[in-house]
Amino acid sequence: MLAYTYIDKGDFQLLEKPRPTLQSNTDAIVRVTLASICSSDLHIKHGSVPRAVKGITVGHEMVGVVEEVGSAVTSVKVGDRVTVNVETFCGECFFCRKGFVNNCTDPDGGWALGCRIDGGQTEYVRVPLAQQGLNKIPDSVSDEQALLVGDVLATGFWGARISEITEEDTVLIIGAGPTGLCTLLCVMLKKPKRIIVCEKDEDRIKFVNQHYPEVLTVSPENVAEFVKDNSDHSGADVVLEVAGSEDTFRLAWECARPNAIVTVVALYDKPQTLPLPDMYGKNLIFKTCGVDRCYCDGYHT
Repeated sequence: MLAYTYIDKGDFQLLEKPRPTLQSNTDAIVRVTLASICSSDLHIKHGSVPRAVKGITVGHEMVGVVEEVGSAVTSVKVGDRVTVNVETFCGECFFCRKGFVNNCTDPDGGWALGCRIDGGQTEYVRVPLAQQGLNKIPDSVSDEQALLVGDVLATGFWGARISEITEEDTVLIIGAGPTGLCTLLCVMLKKPKRIIVCEKDEDRIKFVNQHYPEVLTVSPENVAEFVKDNSDHSGADVVLEVAGSEDTFRLAWECARPNAIVTVVALYDKPQTLPLPDMYGKNLIFKTCGVDRCYCDGYHT
């Protein structure tokens, strides 16, 4: 089968690989029917994910059909259409029991697929710890719709959840790409007083204006003053940074009011700096976001 493979920094190749087989009774083999490209795949290509293993098949956003299951997998059966959770997790270790599945201590736990073991930009994928990591797709849901569940939508949901949003808040979302839009949808579930989306791409701004007219939009060049004028306390109560570009980390905390929550959803190519003298007195709470505890079917605590 053909598999899109990480060779070295800047080098991905489409290679022929053997079809995967069950290696444990907790595994499942899924025939991939649809996969997508995550910005994390690009980070691997750029060499900014040191734990990525050279030679692995990339890809952790996929849906498909179950072809084989190990004897310990009872949540799905052969023939089921399924989503694949971006994170594999045992459900039993300290971190899993706390809901922090991104930090699962199992050797195949956390972000393994497409990073440390072969992922889903191919025809078949072995999913370890499949009892927790595969979720049935209802007949009324298409592959295209379900594709968002395992990573992009789950990321937005988790980011909104840990941000402690209230109905009195002004929430600023930086970035309106796919993950930013999913974050927006999940923030809207919290019903904050005001939502502002900052985005530099005009087409994305038009999309937000067209589909979510109640959401305010602004470009990065004008966001600081705009947020000051459109908030109750001269800054956003909650900021979710989803863009991950060169200047957006600083932009996030600069647009936050004192004692605000800044949630970093983005994954950066380079280290970011906390200029503490400039930030003195703002008393900000920073939270960094993975896809922990995405509340897909099969894992509720």
